[in-house]
Amino acid sequence: MVATRSTLPSKDMPNLLPMDAKLPPNIDTATFGLGCFWSPDAQFGILEGVVRTRVGYAGGTTENPNYYNIGNHIETVQIDFDRALLSYSELLNIFWRSHNPRQLPTWSRQYMDAVFYCDEQQAELARSKLKSEQAAAGEIHTLVEPLTAFYLAEDYHQKYYLRQATELMKEFDLMYDRTLFINSTVAARVNGYVAGCGSLPALKAEIKEFGLSAAGCERLEKIVSKNRY
Repeated sequence: MVATRSTLPSKDMPNLLPMDAKLPPNIDTATFGLGCFWSPDAQFGILEGVVRTRVGYAGGTTENPNYYNIGNHIETVQIDFDRALLSYSELLNIFWRSHNPRQLPTWSRQYMDAVFYCDEQQAELARSKLKSEQAAAGEIHTLVEPLTAFYLAEDYHQKYYLRQATELMKEFDLMYDRTLFINSTVAARVNGYVAGCGSLPALKAEIKEFGLSAAGCERLEKIVSKNRY
């Protein structure tokens, strides 16, 4: 289980990719449910100011859930972000734009849309946004609840789209162990690009910071050039 304010790898750890070594001093955490957690992992991971993302389960009472025994938990994405570059309010706005609050999930509670706040400041902002959405849309089904626990999902769910890019994943497997991969800013951003959440010009502007090989950079650019935006 991961606490609401999780511990990032130290910037003094050896062998971190250039972007991963630049940890900001002030990091906050946001936790959202937006249906299947693969897409929001990519969507938020590519944002400027996001330090890392990870997917997991929250909002239920079942102990130690997993994908095949999720109980009454919801698939969620947890986002660590630099509050000097990105605010919780901005993340809330993206969250609300990313789903239809009047629609119940097709399958089950597992795919509910939800905001899980972890302190009073987040609670106030989340409730205020909920009220404004209710005033505009009437009855909505989006949940706004306190985060009591977050259970990390299985490895194969973390950075799912990047994992499908086999040749790129070989580079990450050589550079990082399981924990560092999940914590990696570079992995979060590359996952977003592979999923089609970023443009080729944006990628070219920052790809040198990723620390990938020349072949890896070329492969990533080819993937992104084929995506439609």
